[in-house]
Amino acid sequence: MRKPSLLIVHGFGVASCVFRPLMRRLERHAASVQLFRYPSVGLELRSVVDRLSGHLRESKPDAIVAHSLGCIATWLAVCDANWRGPIVCLAPPLKTLPVTRLIPSVMRWPFAPLLDHRALMMGLNFRLPTLTGCTIKTIAGRLDILVPLSCTRHDEVADAVVTMDTHNSILFSPRIAQQCCDWLAGPWQSGEPCGAPEHASQPF
Repeated sequence: MRKPSLLIVHGFGVASCVFRPLMRRLERHAASVQLFRYPSVGLELRSVVDRLSGHLRESKPDAIVAHSLGCIATWLAVCDANWRGPIVCLAPPLKTLPVTRLIPSVMRWPFAPLLDHRALMMGLNFRLPTLTGCTIKTIAGRLDILVPLSCTRHDEVADAVVTMDTHNSILFSPRIAQQCCDWLAGPWQSGEPCGAPEHASQPF
């Protein structure tokens, strides 16, 4: 089986070095692993999405692993770029986050992407777009106080797993890295729509 090329998309306020353990583990199963880099504070969410969609059109990775706010940037960029393939979302904020309700709207620096996420999710008619040809797995931490489990649910998620992790410890777990690899190397790796995977996930 051909090894896939993977793109990692980080979230808000996280240094690239935090992703090194996850990337090292993924490299054992991938042809290449690349971290999509962008300023993680102060940059508007729309700018992140535009940069990422352009990158997807040019580099055409086989699969994506995203973390936190990077999951929303990935979701929107994948739609814009008409990219297809498997996606793993780690601690994905798919709904409005309670913690961001406390951020004053005037504090665009450094919280611009979080404020944009809040405005987007609170829009009366907003709904995350359907990602045709993508199979999405979410992995959420029960001990994550930044992204509660209730904010990680979505109808288009094919597999949802809950672990005893915090928001960032999820990036250091060998077990979670293996779950990412298993999903990205599964029979749905072609990106074609499929049914739910055979293994059972821990319910919310």
